[in-house]
Amino acid sequence: MCRDRNAAERRAAEQRKREKDAIFAQKKLQFFNKEVSLSRAKNRNIIGYSRDTSDARVKALYTAGKGRQAVQQAASKLYQSKLRAKSLQGGRSRTAGRNATLQYLNTRAKVDSVMDNTFGRNLAYAQQGAQRKFLNKNAKAREQLGVPASYGAAVMMPPRDTFGGALDMISQGVGIVAPFF
Repeated sequence: MCRDRNAAERRAAEQRKREKDAIFAQKKLQFFNKEVSLSRAKNRNIIGYSRDTSDARVKALYTAGKGRQAVQQAASKLYQSKLRAKSLQGGRSRTAGRNATLQYLNTRAKVDSVMDNTFGRNLAYAQQGAQRKFLNKNAKAREQLGVPASYGAAVMMPPRDTFGGALDMISQGVGIVAPFF
């Protein structure tokens, strides 16, 4: 067995590799923990998105209820005026009760316009806003995740130099034997 000239350098390289492996394992574990945080953030974001869209829908339904209530009150006034007109049968003009009908139709048109806006444009704006908010929060959570751990360049192991060790042993042996010749 010949002596290795690079044995000390090889041991140092092996130690550097062990240190690099330990650092990489630590960074890999940290990234795994961040991945768990990302998963939880996505779950929170989906709940927030669901709540935002639900709130917009509830607001639209509340507005629809208010509109139906206004139409109901206008219809009630219209039918009360018609009942009153039946009780006053004699001597009325052809346009009697026309204002109540026009008021009902005007209220109905306003409510229909509000409903079209509420369930059309306004609801679309709310849904688009909720979607943008959801995507923005997901992007921020992904950005906080960062890049995954990378090992980097490999630790170079110096070669075994057994031939140089053998030459050293031969020259040492020749140096010891030479004075006797």
